[in-house]
Amino acid sequence: MLRPIVIVALAALAACGSADREEARLCRLTLPVLNPEGARLAVLRSVRADENAVRVDYTVEAGGRSRQRWVVCRFAPTPMRAGTPEIVALETDTGRIGGASLYLMRRFWLDTPDAPAADPGAG
Repeated sequence: MLRPIVIVALAALAACGSADREEARLCRLTLPVLNPEGARLAVLRSVRADENAVRVDYTVEAGGRSRQRWVVCRFAPTPMRAGTPEIVALETDTGRIGGASLYLMRRFWLDTPDAPAADPGAG
C-alpha cells in the first residue's frame, strides 16, 4: 500500500528539478530570436523554475565575444499538463519581453515550420 505513495512522491520530486521536454524545447526556440543573427548558441541546462515556468541557461558567441545568458519562459497553466504548452511571459537577463513582442515571436517564429530546425539544444 505504501509503495504507490512512494512512487508518486518520487515522480513529483523528479518533476521539480527537470523541465517538461516540450516546454524546454519551446523555451529554447526563443533563443535565436533573442540573440544576434548568426550567433552561436550552446544550451547549458533547462530546469523547472516553478510549476508553470522553465529556465534555460546558455552561452552566446557573437562578434568574437562569449557570454552566459538565461531566459525564463512562463507557460499558461493547463489542467494535468494536457495540450500544447503556450508561452505567456518571457524574461531574460536583460529584462522582460513585452506582450506585443511576445505575440509577434509566437506568430512569426514559434508557430512556423522553420523554428524546430533552429533548436540550439536539440540532440
